[in-house]
Amino acid sequence: MGREVSDYVALALVADLRVERDYFSDKPEDFSGDIDQLKAKAEEILRFPISDYMLQQVVRTLADCKLIRITDDHFSGTFIKIKASNLGKFVENAKLELGQAVNESDELSIITKPSDYPNASALQKHELFEDYDELGPAWLNRALDGLRKQVEQAGSLDAIASQSVVKETKVPASDRVVTFSDNQVTELDEQTTAIIDAVSAQNQIDGVPGLRELVLGQLKAGRELLRAGSFRLYLIELTLIETLRMLVKRYEKEAIGGLASALIAVLLKHIGIDA
Repeated sequence: MGREVSDYVALALVADLRVERDYFSDKPEDFSGDIDQLKAKAEEILRFPISDYMLQQVVRTLADCKLIRITDDHFSGTFIKIKASNLGKFVENAKLELGQAVNESDELSIITKPSDYPNASALQKHELFEDYDELGPAWLNRALDGLRKQVEQAGSLDAIASQSVVKETKVPASDRVVTFSDNQVTELDEQTTAIIDAVSAQNQIDGVPGLRELVLGQLKAGRELLRAGSFRLYLIELTLIETLRMLVKRYEKEAIGGLASALIAVLLKHIGIDA
């Protein structure tokens, strides 16, 4: 299903590309740094330049697979951690969820209710990660060599992506910088804090261990972006808007769902895009 060019870049950032590895001592290395450092790291691995827009798609892929954490505050600025060491666990969890869906004759829910099978849904969307798990670094190195040759011929990675059978539906404008007024920041801060307090009062979300903490982390990261007053649109989409949409679905008839829905509406109004 998922054969996006950006997925090859994302996979290169979390995979161990060494063919000869010591099973006991060699482990994938996590990355920590800012956006510019992440871009430089990707270009070092790939050996060709990538655009800011392509990097945006890479971040989305890693976010889908829960292999990235993004935070932002007045002191650190935007800071990113890529959890390469979690790649194997992500694939393992995805396969467990797939097995559960099959046993319950519920395979369709992987597509229709991705929040019920988040890892399996992400792996189905980004199937290259399963290819790597089964075929290993020799396969991925060959794929990246082929990608480099195509980049040389096409002139850029974006040119190849534009010819892909399955094209990204997000508009490049989501990479634009959004700036809020002090009044807007105050309003959004109050609404975000109210949701954080509501989620904090829950013992668990849908009985899934760790999901409540993950949601709170995303909400708090989004709040820090809002407090900064200026941020790249795709960062707020990843940290806050997607989390709010998940809360709307899970708490459709409860107060949390109403708070999340209201905040989405206000955010999109201030940003200037349709819901």
